[in-house]
Amino acid sequence: MIRFIVLVLVLMAASGSVCARTLWPEGVKRAYVERCAESMARQGLPLKIAKSYCSCIANGMSREFGMEEYKEMMKAEPRPNGSVYDQRLYEVFSGCRVTLQSQLDQLR
Repeated sequence: MIRFIVLVLVLMAASGSVCARTLWPEGVKRAYVERCAESMARQGLPLKIAKSYCSCIANGMSREFGMEEYKEMMKAEPRPNGSVYDQRLYEVFSGCRVTLQSQLDQLR
């Protein structure tokens, strides 16, 4: 019985490490936020709000995909009915959209 419990604990620990994500290095996130915010600002979004929105997206993508799935994430498009990667990216963007909308509402 003890062997079984030890085996279950080992399998649980191993499966947890498979799901663990290596977060993006700060430099990668910072570069993404800068490029994203500049692009959003050129489209008329105030820079402060653009940086906040882009930071939300970068943090969400880092947590959701980590470095392990970075290449797949970069090929994905945020679509609710697309591939699994598309759907995951859509969820990240959707969560940040709520934050963006509340910041825009405060400007009015």
